[in-house]
Amino acid sequence: MGMLLPTMPRLDDATRAALTKIATGPTSQQRHADRARWVLALHDSGGEVRTVADTFTVSPTTVRKWTRRVAAAGVDGLQDAERSGRPLLYDDTAVRDLITLATSQPPSPAALWTHAALAAEMGERNWGVTASWVTRTLTRLQLKVHQVRGWIHRRTDPDFDTKVAAVQHVVANAALDPYPVLSLDEKTAFSVRTPVCADTRDRQGRTRREFEYVRRGTISWYGVQDVATGAVSMRRATARMDSAAFTDLLKNLQAEHGPVFTLVMDNGSAHTSKHTRQWLTEHPGVTVVHTPVHASWVNPIESVFGICVRQVLRHGVFEGTDDCDAMVQAWAERRNRSLRPVTFTWQSTPA
Repeated sequence: MGMLLPTMPRLDDATRAALTKIATGPTSQQRHADRARWVLALHDSGGEVRTVADTFTVSPTTVRKWTRRVAAAGVDGLQDAERSGRPLLYDDTAVRDLITLATSQPPSPAALWTHAALAAEMGERNWGVTASWVTRTLTRLQLKVHQVRGWIHRRTDPDFDTKVAAVQHVVANAALDPYPVLSLDEKTAFSVRTPVCADTRDRQGRTRREFEYVRRGTISWYGVQDVATGAVSMRRATARMDSAAFTDLLKNLQAEHGPVFTLVMDNGSAHTSKHTRQWLTEHPGVTVVHTPVHASWVNPIESVFGICVRQVLRHGVFEGTDDCDAMVQAWAERRNRSLRPVTFTWQSTPA
């Protein structure tokens, strides 16, 4: 006769059903399913510990342990108990010192901390830590000392709401304005590069492009959009994009659209220079609506630039600046075949 469990705990129907589900469930962890089977078998045998142990090739002590845990905690008793683990080598003081060090400027000439450098510096502070401990600790704290995020301290424009409202007004009413409303900005210094090998395709149809490339120069454009119709022109810059070149562009716009029109543009140096302000004073028919400071995204032409980059420039392969410009001009011509008023919705994500 097998060994009986002296105090056989009662197994209620709900617990039995839960144990049965774990014991037979296809997604149950193996160790949990085994423990559930031992407990169920012991209750079905009337407490024959030795019989159950021999059937499942485990020790009687194991059967008793999991039966008592289930009796005390239900199905949660099938879980492993918390283990103390190896005692900590370094206390919270060491962690705080590491955080303080990792968030400070590294000693010259290093620009960024490395985990090895942090471990060495901690050693100078009488903490005999290893680089691997630094790695584990920083990973747990989600401190990424090797990464740099750009940031700009933007001065507040007290007239932000007023300027945005002014841009929205002229854009929304451009079709009703008897004179043209033009959105203007520069697309500067696009680097033209040609891969040394032609593109190929992988089995999934994705383009495979050679990393090595040949520089073919840089190219810039003045982007102008008629807000009422949506027509876009990308005017290649042939000289330095300074105030003189900008006022030459304004003269060309006057020749095309007449002496009276409205310009939506940002606060770039060429747009607000003394030379440009003098020209605008001499040509009162040109009305300028400026975007707020550090808010060039309000200008509709910026969205056009984004579309051009995605559709032409980012993944294009060009033999030179002339080829690149020809592709951009073809894109603008094709886009202008289906003209539509500008209906962009402005959105700003806080930094």
